[in-house]
Amino acid sequence: MKNIFVSCGEVSGDIYAGLLIRELLKLNPSLEVWGMLGSEGESSGGRAVWSYEELKLMGILEIIPAIPRLLRLKASITREVVRADPDAVVLIDCPDFHLMLARSLRKSGYKGRIISLIPPTVWAWRAGRVKNLKRDFDLCLPLFSFEHKFLLEHGVNSLWKSHPLVHDLEGVKVSESFRERFGGERVIALMPGSRRYDIRFHLDILLGTAGLLRAEGYMPVFSVAQGLTGSLADELRERVRASGFEFWEGSGRELMAGSLAVAGVSGTVAVEAMLLGRFMVVIYNMKRITHAILKRLVHVRNISIPNMLTGRQVYPELLCDDATPERITQELQRYLDDVNVKNETDTLLQNARASMGTVNAAEFWAGCIITQ
Repeated sequence: MKNIFVSCGEVSGDIYAGLLIRELLKLNPSLEVWGMLGSEGESSGGRAVWSYEELKLMGILEIIPAIPRLLRLKASITREVVRADPDAVVLIDCPDFHLMLARSLRKSGYKGRIISLIPPTVWAWRAGRVKNLKRDFDLCLPLFSFEHKFLLEHGVNSLWKSHPLVHDLEGVKVSESFRERFGGERVIALMPGSRRYDIRFHLDILLGTAGLLRAEGYMPVFSVAQGLTGSLADELRERVRASGFEFWEGSGRELMAGSLAVAGVSGTVAVEAMLLGRFMVVIYNMKRITHAILKRLVHVRNISIPNMLTGRQVYPELLCDDATPERITQELQRYLDDVNVKNETDTLLQNARASMGTVNAAEFWAGCIITQ
């Protein structure tokens, strides 16, 4: 292989792109990797022709106004991929756009391999997209064993060994600078997310939570995600600073590792918290009509992966009107103050971590992409 196209559309996807690109280049240092990437993908050796910021969207109603722009982006990428004719196309997460892009590539005559890294959650909702995976993709590389099993049962070519965060989080440590700044405090990590949508709908809730936590003797610390754009990061810092609270601009993983517990927006951060052995209160707020639509479409009881792995709400899920500062603080205190609750929760989290595999997933992905 000489040429691979990789596309991602958000901070977590860019992290996975970076992990993959590093392993691809280890196997083949002369390989050209290019596509729609962020800072992680670029720093790992990829060439960003488009910025992953193009796909930082969230919510059904929020996507609708962006459709014309996304169609133009799809057409632009399709033309360039067909022209360059890479040996493989790797599409990471962002299923609404990437399923559309894969179909466009096939219709435009691209004959190379198309791989879905982090395929759509057909096990949870919109199961009809299985036909898209079977028709347009040569291989799926899911994150979890239960996804892999579902895909195989529905005739999709799938391979799985481990979750990439298992290997990636092994080296997470609390730095001396963190210890000097917060070492003597009872830190609670507050994770407002990495998208404008996340921050818009959750920051006020978490600021209210921070006030209650501080009154109880804790040190609330807000994460300023490293993948945030400059203006959004500035806005978040200013809001937190104006409210009199601390923020951390280093790794969010380090912040969680140095904390007693976590509260934040549902997403990859919940898996990271689980692998770091930290309890988390998962929140998710959205427009009422969006929530009503999703309740009819989604066929799973929990939105957080740790809860899916344990079959229980080991992480409290507070959605929409339930996501209040009072409820978040109550759930955190319940875990921190009740030794029996804490011990039971920690055991469940340990069991969930054990189901995530042990091998280097990114190395496995790279091998699947290059050798198969």
